Amino acid sequence: MSLCCQMRSVRNKGKLLPVILALLLAGCGATPAPEQKQEQSAPDRKKAPDENAAIAAISRINAAQKDFFTRNRRYALTYEELMQGRFLKEEPAIAKIGYDVRLRPSADAASYTVVAIPSTPSPATRYFFSDQTGDIRGEQGKDANAQSPKILP
Repeated sequence: MSLCCQMRSVRNKGKLLPVILALLLAGCGATPAPEQKQEQSAPDRKKAPDENAAIAAISRINAAQKDFFTRNRRYALTYEELMQGRFLKEEPAIAKIGYDVRLRPSADAASYTVVAIPSTPSPATRYFFSDQTGDIRGEQGKDANAQSPKILP
């Protein structure tokens, strides 16, 4: 009796159909899909703060603002303005440098400040500050400001 005939008789009986189907799948080399484990994504890990990268990013922003001011007689209000004018290649990214580098222009665009805040603050990490003077200042474990000590180049 052929397999097809056997299946018809089993189908008619209705009792062994699941067993026959499993045997057929096994004979074809197919196996039922194993339970897939849910991949647990690693928690969103933040990049450790890279002070040298943050200082370099602030230096690039200061240079871009200086060039922007020379051409436009005012400072840029956004990173987009600096990038559109090709003064700055890209906005500093937390994922790359471990610091949130924020550009804070004055309302009249006559001045600006830049602050760099570590992505994972701790008493040992440094915070940075700069403005249109081009001086970069830093504080360990707390926000830096215009009165903070200068960082030597």
